[in-house]
Amino acid sequence: MGLIRTLGLAALAALATLVLVGASPASVNTPTQLCKVHTSLACSGQATTEIHMLNEGVGTLLNNLADVLCLTVLVNNTPLTSGKPQQVHSSGLIFQNCGTTSSHNNCAVTVEEEPLFNLLKTGLDKGVATGTNGRFRVKCEDIFGFIAIDCKYDFNEVEFPVGTQHLTANETPIEFVAGSELCPEESTLDGLLKSLTAAYILKGPNPPNVALCKVHSSSCAEKDLVKSLHMVTSKPPVLYNGIANIQCESSLGNATVLGLAEVQKVDVTELAWNECHTQGAADNCIVTSKSLPTLDLSRTALNLGDATTLGLKIGIDCTILGLIELDCVYGNEVTLHAEGALHKEGSGHGMVTANKVILKKLEGSGHCPESVKWDALYEPLEHVYIVE
Repeated sequence: MGLIRTLGLAALAALATLVLVGASPASVNTPTQLCKVHTSLACSGQATTEIHMLNEGVGTLLNNLADVLCLTVLVNNTPLTSGKPQQVHSSGLIFQNCGTTSSHNNCAVTVEEEPLFNLLKTGLDKGVATGTNGRFRVKCEDIFGFIAIDCKYDFNEVEFPVGTQHLTANETPIEFVAGSELCPEESTLDGLLKSLTAAYILKGPNPPNVALCKVHSSSCAEKDLVKSLHMVTSKPPVLYNGIANIQCESSLGNATVLGLAEVQKVDVTELAWNECHTQGAADNCIVTSKSLPTLDLSRTALNLGDATTLGLKIGIDCTILGLIELDCVYGNEVTLHAEGALHKEGSGHGMVTANKVILKKLEGSGHCPESVKWDALYEPLEHVYIVE
């Protein structure tokens, strides 16, 4: 197996989502906000709402076969509201002219799951960025005319120091999740990106508490707080994978809403799937919850939020065509999109959406795919609003 020492291209994939963002245990109580101006230690009314980035120099993937160069990396990102941490969504990555030859055209770097990163301020315009999800693929053909590599990497819990309008990875470890024979079990990142728009790491306002409320009010009264959630899917949920996609006729979830906090805690007490099968079959799969998750709900805008799963484990037991047996467990910390009731026309009581989020294989062998993509839309049985 080839040993990849430094993964510069994948570094840029991660770095491109993170202009000047940060996280640190010493700063967990510091509200952080990316700011357009640096006139004081705190950001007031000048929050950065969009970040454009371009690489400085050439991104490089070094291995014992050949160097892979990517000449251009472009990205746009969206910082959310001030928080502990502040979250930053990637809105897309573009990699151009990547290859192992002078023509730079025999390699491709692509995004399989758009990343989300947490940031916290650690010093004056300094910080560390921590990935919560995101997956990238580095694929090269015709190295020396006959060798190919195809490697996938996960950015969950990967940290990057940042500052002074630059973000640098210096032999930063990253997790390998799947790939061809030449892909390593361990890799590190090197790379440098610069912001094309101002984004300073400053202290932000303290984020308000997040409340799930029965009415849409600027301040939710105690009597209107949602104490429990009951949800059911409004369309058949699907677990996409490379063997056979698994569809269930429905899925339901019940949860207990804990006390008010800047990040609202929701304890899932039931998550069940009904009448599950592969395409063209009937009831040939059983999908179960091996471990019930908790949800960290952050408010991102008016009546909108992100819910991050903690401790989610889903079991799949299928017999496909009478020949292929799947007995696998999948899980990951993934971010679900939450909308409050009536956020837009036709949304009903609200929505919690898993938009083909990637769950990694935790247990299983043989035919078990390395990952599945969970696609589902859950709707509460009663109106629920996301308010301060």
